[in-house]
Amino acid sequence: MYTMKDRKTGERERNYRWRCRDCAKMFSVRTGTVFEETRLPLRVWCHAFWRCSASKKGVSALQISRECEITPKSALFLLHRIRKAMETGPDAPKLSGIVEADETYIGGKPRNRLGRNPKTGKRYTGRGTTKTPVFAVVQRGGDVRLSRLDRITAPNLIPAILAAVDRKNTTVMTDELGAYNGVGRGVSGGHKTVTHSRGQYVDGRNGEVHSNTAESVFSLIKRGLIGTFHSVSKEHLHRYLAEFEFRWNHRYVDDAQRTMAAIRGAEGKRLLYRQPAAA
Repeated sequence: MYTMKDRKTGERERNYRWRCRDCAKMFSVRTGTVFEETRLPLRVWCHAFWRCSASKKGVSALQISRECEITPKSALFLLHRIRKAMETGPDAPKLSGIVEADETYIGGKPRNRLGRNPKTGKRYTGRGTTKTPVFAVVQRGGDVRLSRLDRITAPNLIPAILAAVDRKNTTVMTDELGAYNGVGRGVSGGHKTVTHSRGQYVDGRNGEVHSNTAESVFSLIKRGLIGTFHSVSKEHLHRYLAEFEFRWNHRYVDDAQRTMAAIRGAEGKRLLYRQPAAA
């Protein structure tokens, strides 16, 4: 391969492209990454990667727009590309040991116009709303796997748990939701529960039975969505979940290492405004 040069000046091209001598194709350091075809300077990308990685609850597109002096539309798409780079790949290690599974609901509005049950006077929560279900499987002291679900049902929950864990070395902890029944048959350590509806949040001889780690993950997500992003559509929610999952999984390293891990994740990933039309 060799460097591309300007025909008029004979100097190196401004976009620093290379050409392969065998196939004659041109490429640069951005080719095959989320940076490909972008016209934003790499210093803008590096700053945005650092802000996303170092901000515990994320950074908004308007903030990046102000700091980097780009349009809000460019900032939003820039951040979506970074979230694409932060996605956990299919070859990620399986969770093992004590693994907690829990679900929550994000966004949307209560089905009842007033937001309260007319019989009890209590506000609707969870399955009584039009909110989007979010599911978490988290290893204590380890990583988390977040996903957006259409419905909280056993056919959705149990396969999601079993796909994320090492079945030969896992004990699953959940609340009393009936959809989790039967998951213990798929893992070596069985299935243990706490009954939140009765005010029980910790059980076991040493208090080892709980789902408080998953609740901690959800608290960070909700604080970020409420305080930083304010409103997230169901269509793009999975991208924000990938961002929060990445920061949780890299919480034990410093900001510089976390930023480098995010940039390395950009390799081999593309995110387009729209899918190209078939030829």
